[in-house]
Amino acid sequence: MSSTGLWVVGVLPDEEVRTLPDRYIHLVRSGDWQKPPGFGETLAWWSNGGDQEPFFEHTADPSRPLMPMQAARRFADFFYDANPPTEAAEAMRDVSMTLTPEAGVAGSFVATARKAKPAAALCYGLGAERSAMLPGWFGDFLLSAEEVRTALPRAEEALHLASTERSEVLSRITAWMTAMGDAPDFDAAELIDAPLQVLRFAAETGFGASAFSRWY
Repeated sequence: MSSTGLWVVGVLPDEEVRTLPDRYIHLVRSGDWQKPPGFGETLAWWSNGGDQEPFFEHTADPSRPLMPMQAARRFADFFYDANPPTEAAEAMRDVSMTLTPEAGVAGSFVATARKAKPAAALCYGLGAERSAMLPGWFGDFLLSAEEVRTALPRAEEALHLASTERSEVLSRITAWMTAMGDAPDFDAAELIDAPLQVLRFAAETGFGASAFSRWY
């Protein structure tokens, strides 16, 4: 059975961002999400050098040139658990989806990949230090207009890469999409550039912004 990972980054009206959490606070229940066993240990591993461990190995099979190693599978599982599809989170993502401009319109970016999550590929590509400079939590955020302006300088630092660094990040994103998914031709450059364009647009126009992943 095929599956598709989706990452949506888009602007939202500032007034909607400010009221959205309160509208769905009633869906948050004690125990709605609990950290799975080993979650904290894996976060510490990722943040303290685990991101530089070998994630993939080459094979002799031309149809499957890269295979995930234990480190890649560990991070993929952690990434899924980091932003779980709780009732409240999914309700806010549904509303954000309806309020975000359509793909291809200024202020919106939608990345899709077969069998892989684009946001996970970006975090792996950037590594722990740079991905921590992005707003929110492992590819998910909900920012007011003021918060966008505050977050933008660090996002610029994370995503505005020198040529050598950019080549390495592009290579890592492509490796993730090839080994963890079925998207070797995925546009890795767009995954770096487009989210920053959305945040810049939001800062220039006074919008808020959101980002979230979906799995179909």
